[in-house]
Amino acid sequence: MLEGSQALLAGCAVYIALLLAIGAWSRRERSSDSLSDFYLAGRSLGTLVLLFTLFATQYSGNSLSGFPGQTYRVGLTYYMSVTFMVGIVGGYLLFAPRLFRAARQHAFVTPTDFITARFGSRLLDNVVSTILTVTLINFLLAQLMAMGHAFAGLTADQIPYWAGVVGGAAVILIYELMGGMRAVAWTDALQGSVLFVGLLLAAFLVMDVVGSPAAIVSKVSELAPAKTANPSLETCALWLSNFLLLTLGAPLYPQAIQRIFAARKAADLKRALATMAVLPHIAITTVVFIGLAGIALFPDLSASEADQITFRVLTHLVEQRPAAFWPVLVVTIGVLAAIMSTADSCLLSLSSILTKDFYARWRGLDSSQTEGQARFGSLLSVVIMIALAVIALRPVTTLWNLLVIKFEILIQLSPAFVLGTLHSKGERRAFQSRDILLGLVAGLLVALGLYFAGYGRWHGLHAGTVGVAVNYLTVLVSRAATSPKPVAG
Repeated sequence: MLEGSQALLAGCAVYIALLLAIGAWSRRERSSDSLSDFYLAGRSLGTLVLLFTLFATQYSGNSLSGFPGQTYRVGLTYYMSVTFMVGIVGGYLLFAPRLFRAARQHAFVTPTDFITARFGSRLLDNVVSTILTVTLINFLLAQLMAMGHAFAGLTADQIPYWAGVVGGAAVILIYELMGGMRAVAWTDALQGSVLFVGLLLAAFLVMDVVGSPAAIVSKVSELAPAKTANPSLETCALWLSNFLLLTLGAPLYPQAIQRIFAARKAADLKRALATMAVLPHIAITTVVFIGLAGIALFPDLSASEADQITFRVLTHLVEQRPAAFWPVLVVTIGVLAAIMSTADSCLLSLSSILTKDFYARWRGLDSSQTEGQARFGSLLSVVIMIALAVIALRPVTTLWNLLVIKFEILIQLSPAFVLGTLHSKGERRAFQSRDILLGLVAGLLVALGLYFAGYGRWHGLHAGTVGVAVNYLTVLVSRAATSPKPVAG
């Protein structure tokens, strides 16, 4: 892989040129400078583009770097992560169809628009917008770090970490400013396709060079018996916690919710989600397989070194099979595609929330003054990307820690969207803003209190999972306590 750094650069250059070309083309297709056109592609995404943009966004640098690394650390039991990713589709179905109908009726642009229309509480709007902003900053920072690690790991620092961060950020910024959501969704279609092909190639190459799944598991059992042992009760609790964390949390990514708003028709959204339920069986099985192969090949890595296991395995494949270089190059570009596709979505959503939910409200701008807002959003994207790229140049935590703390917070918005879409505003049984606020505050206090007190896991359960249970319970108790009693006789 080291000898092929020039070929890697050439392949990435061609790939980046395609992204920029798509960005230029999407700029020509924009019909206006409205917020809906820039941030939601005019609500025109069909099934295929919607599928690949959801796929590319969900399978980020965390999936292709963090998941194999976590598999390396904990062993075969992490295969349960396949169920986590399938659970995400179930999480969408808890609210996405109803939210889509409401979005078409009220022309939502950001997730907070739903909160405003449904609950009518300025305080709740600000809390939700703040949580979404913190989550997106966290997620975008993680992707910038992942880009730096990917380039450095694949070329043994011949392409330094800082160049990966700065170069990737610049490319994303250019094509996103040209085309907005269209550029992001269309480039995601390319990136999702490359990612899917890359994952299939990686699986076949690992089996050819390292061994079959059975052989690799047998080798892992010899080298690290604890990593193939039957799970403990606490590990089973952790599985359940991870499942709930991703099922309830991942569909609440602001960029994922905005893709619901951007769907052309409800049928397109349903077909895309149905196909998404199948893809984890290929995608996550492959990345877990890579992590297990890493244990067999490099059994003595430290916990921090495990985050680079994907790149170490790819390098080993080429060293053992020089003819595998070109397939590995496709895999490599697929890894970069996963990172960039998530980063561009985060940037676009962050820009939309800061522009519409904070700036426009502060200025008192209404829905007819969208041209100025779109221009401000573009400028804001530049400022955000520069600021986070500077922070990413000196990372202070790991990718996995960023992934976990993000979900501890984001999952607390689940009642607002799941329970909030069950009823229309004004219905007698509808949940009120006070119910959601009380639950949200209770859930955040419990989750963050446990996390910062050193109990990130409590008997195997994540702090965020415990928090969201308290959150839902508080919402239900609040509604029961304040609902009007039926008049007798």
